Amino acid sequence: MKVNVENITEVKKKVFVEIPEEEVDREIDSIYADLKKTARIKGFRPGKAPRSILERYFKDQVKGEAVQKLIQGTCVKAFEDLNLRPVSTPVIDPQELQTGKPFQYSAIVEIKPEIKVEGYFGLKLEGKKEDVKDEEIEQRLRGLQNLYANLKTISEPRPVRNGDSVVIDYEGTMDGKPLEGGKATDYTVDVGSGRFIPEFEEKLVGCNPEEERDIEVHCPEDYGYKRWAGKTIFFHVKVKEIKEKILPVLDDEFAKDLGKYESLEELKAHLREDIEKEKKAALDRKLKEQIVEQLIRANPFEVPESLIEEQANSLVSGTRARLASQGIAFESLGVTEEKMKENSREAAQRQVQTFLILEKVSEREGITVTDEEVEQRLKEISEQTHQTLDAVKRYYEKNNLIPELKAGILNNKTLNLLLEKAEVIQS
Repeated sequence: MKVNVENITEVKKKVFVEIPEEEVDREIDSIYADLKKTARIKGFRPGKAPRSILERYFKDQVKGEAVQKLIQGTCVKAFEDLNLRPVSTPVIDPQELQTGKPFQYSAIVEIKPEIKVEGYFGLKLEGKKEDVKDEEIEQRLRGLQNLYANLKTISEPRPVRNGDSVVIDYEGTMDGKPLEGGKATDYTVDVGSGRFIPEFEEKLVGCNPEEERDIEVHCPEDYGYKRWAGKTIFFHVKVKEIKEKILPVLDDEFAKDLGKYESLEELKAHLREDIEKEKKAALDRKLKEQIVEQLIRANPFEVPESLIEEQANSLVSGTRARLASQGIAFESLGVTEEKMKENSREAAQRQVQTFLILEKVSEREGITVTDEEVEQRLKEISEQTHQTLDAVKRYYEKNNLIPELKAGILNNKTLNLLLEKAEVIQS
């Protein structure tokens, strides 16, 4: 077998393969031998039809099968002989197959780029860990206080106030037409929470029980429900019930009722620790983003289109899965998968660049991922998703997600090493 390669680009190669005539003839003979045993041709007993008759009936079929088998039997070895590691499915262009002549075909593939990562230790980063402020602890406490508040229907009629929970019926229209997903009965709105449409909540303030009101709202451009984002909507609203929050007293008894703490001071200490961890994690993310940015700038290379495409598909699939877990239909976003994939290309390219650079650094520094680390990450996922460890394992194994999980762990370990070796300048 003869092989040679043409460099289309740094990451795209065209491989030429020539298979000698004796191997071609041997493959064709083998197919005809098998065909002779099974072919049913009028006038001949099974296994007795001569080759010339078989060729008359099955020549094209045999050619097609021979081409397929010859390519399957040589393509991988051709890449190995040329020391190529394809990251895309080969695009095959076969030439005409003829008995007694060599068979030739070409295969276009993409390969991983050759990356020579230099200067990845001692990077200069900017960042500063923020101290926890007393106001932040108080804000967390108020959040817990609201979370454990009791709702009580008001005893005397009064207008809606900020902080009330209001039970309403509403029906929305846009451009004079009923709004898809814009109608609800006995819907509870926490006024001032911003969890519905902030302007809608604001305009409920002052409404009286049993009052009906028409409200015009302008949804923010970044509103989570994409079909409503940036649109003007008219709502007809009926206020059915007003409930006020009865907040628990923030004292030692409140802390004890949470079931974990002996005093309010102990609860505050725990909240401080949580906020410190969050700030540390936020700083680490910021510093790691700087590491990635510097490495990408310092080590430019061509990114295989197939890897970008694969990662963009993965991002879209991840979005669909997250929405499904929340009971939200992908179609509610008002964008097609193709459009979302197109919008994800830039992020996908950056992620592929990051992975390839960190993979090269991990190889040079001997960083690996152990089975124990994979097991620990699966345990963390099971705790976060409130599923059993066995269920999480089955899902990741069934969907072939373990390699992706290991890649994520490897990336994080590599970034942690680079962060340890970096110089952080207080900004």
